[in-house]
Amino acid sequence: MTSNSSSRIGTAPPTLDLLLRQNAQRYGDLLALIDAPDRPLWADGAPRRLSWSQVDTAVSAVAGRFFEMGLPSESVVCIQGLNVTDTLIALMGCIRAGLVAAIVPVDYVPGEIVALAERLNAKAILSARKMGQEQPLRPLRHLVDESIADIRFIGAFGADLPGGTVSFEDCIGFPKSGAITRLSRRERPEDSLAIMTVDRDPDGAFVIARNHREWHAAAAILVDGIGLSRQSRLLSPMAPSSLAGLASGMVAWLVAGCQLVLHQAFDATVFAVQMNMHAVSHVILPDLALQAGLAEGLFGGRKLERIASLAREPHRSVALPQAPCPVQHFAVLGEIGIVPMLAAGDGGFLLPNQVRAGGSEQSTILETVVEDGGHLALRGEQIPLVGFDISDRDLSYPVSLDDWVTTFYPVEPAEDGIRITGARFGDGADGAAGQSPALAGSEQAANNGDHSRVHALAGAA
Repeated sequence: MTSNSSSRIGTAPPTLDLLLRQNAQRYGDLLALIDAPDRPLWADGAPRRLSWSQVDTAVSAVAGRFFEMGLPSESVVCIQGLNVTDTLIALMGCIRAGLVAAIVPVDYVPGEIVALAERLNAKAILSARKMGQEQPLRPLRHLVDESIADIRFIGAFGADLPGGTVSFEDCIGFPKSGAITRLSRRERPEDSLAIMTVDRDPDGAFVIARNHREWHAAAAILVDGIGLSRQSRLLSPMAPSSLAGLASGMVAWLVAGCQLVLHQAFDATVFAVQMNMHAVSHVILPDLALQAGLAEGLFGGRKLERIASLAREPHRSVALPQAPCPVQHFAVLGEIGIVPMLAAGDGGFLLPNQVRAGGSEQSTILETVVEDGGHLALRGEQIPLVGFDISDRDLSYPVSLDDWVTTFYPVEPAEDGIRITGARFGDGADGAAGQSPALAGSEQAANNGDHSRVHALAGAA
């Protein structure tokens, strides 16, 4: 599963797995990954505090468990999890094992998870025994037994798992040494598919596949935008189940080599405790959470340096009350791309025509344009180009011959950029990933023997 990125120019970035290995080699026993203190309210087990070496060892153990279960190379694995260490380790273990992770929105019920697995011809599902008030493993097991999917096993973290579930808990608590891993042998491993996310349009849900290069570029927009470095302590409250959640959390953490503090949902009291306890220097969070946090006075920590505000409805973004540190605003355009926003004179925001790497005049990493139909289109390293076919519009969005991808956001040109004027698919139909109904047309796709564009693209065995 290698995407076609031959049209892209530039030095190949490290794969996500190589970034983790490098950070583990460089920073070893330094603290890397921290769960929220209220984790037991949401997930099994006490909060974890893991060093880079412990994360790397756990990832190898997860990869070894996948290998032991006999999954073919480049198989798709559906993973659903909260914003806890287990989910990030599962994702990285999947990548290290030479598999492709399809991250499932956290609000998907077991029937939707199995329907997605059928469409992707996934070979395994990895979940958790407890997700808030839900315990999805038993209904998942029942639905998998009745489905047409070739799902080899259901795995999970947590204690007291139901029968027939493969436990991954020991991979973090008591990992085996010398676990077998399956490394990429491709000439350009950075172009191999890494993680798929779910997007929506008025016709239903579909899957977007990104390779390592594209994930690196998506996170780099945020890392450069707020100046993340090795010394940073980043707090992220977003579930790792979308472009925004992954780019602002796991991938930004790997790219910067910083410390990552995880926060589940948005609880003002717990958030304030984490800010002070961990001397957080950088925060990336949704604009609505930022507004609530400013109202609650949560950002007065002496160590806080920068805030990134992510807007899923950028046409409604307005200037916020004064924050105690600089705030950089970004537009999250579905699962298509993340774009920095510029403050406009009228209190709103514009998108720049070009985004340059580190302010360089030579390296343009993202471009925006107004299409003839009045919609915004994007082009750049983070924009996925795998398998997008106009003839398959109900399953993906189209890409032009010169790599422009439409976003379906209505826009108009402005003097210093581009202004988003409305919702992505009109009022009341903004397709934010992670707010999913049942997968539209999954039964029809199964009956047709064509589980999706991604089924073919995944090269499922």
